[in-house]
Amino acid sequence: MPQSPNVFNEHMTNSTMSPGTAAQSLKSPASVRSRSVSDSSVPQRDSLSKTSTPFNKSNKAASQQGTPWETLVVFAINLKQLNVQMNMSNVMGNTTWTTSGLKSQGRLSVGSNRDREISMSVGLGRSQLDSKGGVVGGTIDVNALEMVAHISEHPNQQPNHKIQITMGSTEARVDYMGSSILMGIFSNADLKLQDEWKVNLYNTLDSSITDKSEIFVHGDLKWDIFQVMISRSTTPDLIKIGMKLQEFFTQQFDTSKRALSTWGPVPYLPPKTMTNNLEKSSQEQMLDAAHHRHWPGVLKVVSGSKSRM
Repeated sequence: MPQSPNVFNEHMTNSTMSPGTAAQSLKSPASVRSRSVSDSSVPQRDSLSKTSTPFNKSNKAASQQGTPWETLVVFAINLKQLNVQMNMSNVMGNTTWTTSGLKSQGRLSVGSNRDREISMSVGLGRSQLDSKGGVVGGTIDVNALEMVAHISEHPNQQPNHKIQITMGSTEARVDYMGSSILMGIFSNADLKLQDEWKVNLYNTLDSSITDKSEIFVHGDLKWDIFQVMISRSTTPDLIKIGMKLQEFFTQQFDTSKRALSTWGPVPYLPPKTMTNNLEKSSQEQMLDAAHHRHWPGVLKVVSGSKSRM
């Protein structure tokens, strides 16, 4: 287009010379104009293509987001036998943990529309914990333990959760300072738990505040034998055992942090100072005095509880 005035000037000059040259020069403006129009049309196509590119990308993104998907994960674990031996100083002495027949399998399904299905089962043949030669000792033996769990959650549906635990027999004996303070047995136990949801799934703006959501948990517990033998000093001894174990594991954790701090740039911070021995002894005396009076409060709470069968 910018060249067209020059072309018209040439046409005017040529027309004054001869008619033949004028006829020949009449074709040049059309050709030049066609070239100019074709040249000017090229950027318009580019601009149209450029403006249409985001639209195409948005269509592709929308098509990708609208595509449903589902993920399925399946796993299985089989452990024949596991033996762990530890020396826990003079607190628990030589401790042995033996586990055999550990099996587990599960299935996890998750969908794009918030569908969720989880099923898992765990089985244990036998597990035994034995501790000897320390202030705290005893034996815990668990036989034939099984657990099955199922979780189902779908949109516009009430969720559902189920769990069932079955145990063959469990025997326990706890020793403190060489004497048995607790012995018990629990056999053929079966526990079932299931929840029930009554929730408004459609949240509307006009919903009143009086709408209530209710969740119920249904439980069923059965057993064959449940026996416990305790002595007069069982309660204070159990509290002393808990304090000793807490002190031991805290000390071991602090020692491990101090050892690992030598390998990395993290500085070691010593624990806070403990209370004086006199204050500690007075606190222990107060705890010992309170140990013998806490059972009436527990019995009062249990007797005042209500349950709907």
